[in-house]
Amino acid sequence: MNINDITITSLETITAFDIVTGAYRFTLDELQNAKIANTQDKTDITGKGGRKLNSLKKNKAVVVSGTNGLVSGGLLEMQTGSEFQTMESAPIQWTDYITIEGNSAHTTYIAVGTAGNEIESLYIKNTDGTLGEILTQDATAGDGKFSYDPETKVILFAEGAYEDGTEVIAYYTRNIKADVLDNISDTYSEKCKLYIDAFAEDKCANVYRIQFYIPKADFSGNFDFEMGDNQTVHAFEAESLAGACGSNGSLWTYTIFGANAEDAVAEDEAGA
Repeated sequence: MNINDITITSLETITAFDIVTGAYRFTLDELQNAKIANTQDKTDITGKGGRKLNSLKKNKAVVVSGTNGLVSGGLLEMQTGSEFQTMESAPIQWTDYITIEGNSAHTTYIAVGTAGNEIESLYIKNTDGTLGEILTQDATAGDGKFSYDPETKVILFAEGAYEDGTEVIAYYTRNIKADVLDNISDTYSEKCKLYIDAFAEDKCANVYRIQFYIPKADFSGNFDFEMGDNQTVHAFEAESLAGACGSNGSLWTYTIFGANAEDAVAEDEAGA
């Protein structure tokens, strides 16, 4: 099969595997864009009067970059060098909006912390929505103080201090079951094998598949998440390194084949 000119019509997936074990790491299947940038340095060899006699070419480099429309947990692990851990009791900070009725109120969840100091901050909410008087937790309710029972989740206020319907805002820590990724300061981004799959067509509208294989991709730990009005996308960048085991110095391979190509049968198998 001789392929001359083709058009890449769609980018399908980028899939990563562990270099040593071959274990699956992650798949990016909501790719907004991706780019393979190939560079090399060239130094001119000059003669008399600066005439160019030849050139010295060196330092080939390949960088893969792009953005995924979804935040990928596997890609996060690759970029941070850490692993997600399933925790039965992961602490999170919680903001609770509650209402006083009959000199008491209930937290939505169980506040945890040092006994007698489970609720970090509790504010009376002003009518304009701002935070007003701050109350402190104590063993018994009193002037400017409240008590809290984690077992019943009941907050008690001083008798007659606040009218029914008064809104308060409580800030506290609660424990939940969650998957947690800890971005440790002295743990760095990792390397993996990458496969980039795409569809293509030639001038006669024949459909082909394309696969770029990068035997040793070194992921950058530099990335950011935009949050707010814009969609949060997961950007990535990885540099292809020469010297991967069995790669003979290859930075990437480019394979193009028919969309419905069948398995190739070795000659010895075909003659058997």
